[in-house]
Amino acid sequence: MKKNKDLEAIYLQTLAQSVAEKERDVNDYACNIYADKIAKINVLLELLDPETDRGFIEQLNALKQTYKKLGTALWFMQAGELTNLGARLGSTIRQYSVRGDQD
Repeated sequence: MKKNKDLEAIYLQTLAQSVAEKERDVNDYACNIYADKIAKINVLLELLDPETDRGFIEQLNALKQTYKKLGTALWFMQAGELTNLGARLGSTIRQYSVRGDQD
């Protein structure tokens, strides 16, 4: 039974990573309470002309960075204790292996 749960966790993790790799903006939105505002900024940035709207683009990018930082902080404030503890302790890369002899 544990093996199936491990496989499910691996699948969900790799699925989420694949989506984020293909849809670059997803990384901006994940774990962020201001995801909707960041998405609106991203849409605006796609519509603007980099040559004629350079100043406005710089302002939007600065605002986007502010929303990313504040939104992530607010999201973590609402997240569970284990999520916060994991974030505080730092990341580790875990190698998963699936063996038929383990349960």
